[in-house]
Amino acid sequence: MPNNFFEKHEFSMGMFAAGIAVIMFIMFSAGVVCLLMILTLQTLLGEFTPEEFGILLVSSALIMTLSIVVPNVLILRGKPRAAKVNKINIYFQFVCYLLFLFTFENKNDWFLLVFVIFPLLANRLMASAKYQAFLAYHESQHKDPVGFRRSIAKKMFE
Repeated sequence: MPNNFFEKHEFSMGMFAAGIAVIMFIMFSAGVVCLLMILTLQTLLGEFTPEEFGILLVSSALIMTLSIVVPNVLILRGKPRAAKVNKINIYFQFVCYLLFLFTFENKNDWFLLVFVIFPLLANRLMASAKYQAFLAYHESQHKDPVGFRRSIAKKMFE
């Protein structure tokens, strides 16, 4: 498997940058989604007390953080199928932004459109060859660690 990685993918710092950028874009967007979700609930249900607002914000941030951290830790542990959870998270964020557009009714359209760029960029990067190489790198590294280290050393000293 390690030799297949170097035959199929380009080993570069760009693949690590793509992997980290996907995580960062999903996290930025999730933070905005949590706040806008609470503001949407506040618009639909009425004003919240500061305690209710804080509890809702912390609980939604905790749920979004766990839904981002757990799959990405699994990816780093060599399980590339966990990237599907990132895709689901991105699509959930798109649905939330659509809900926000309908809820706020032309009040903050430009503000919301600025934040839609984060899941769009994450989705675009997840489809790139660099992100696929990032997934394959971690999968290869965990399937045969010793053989992969030998292959990487051989590749570096050629």
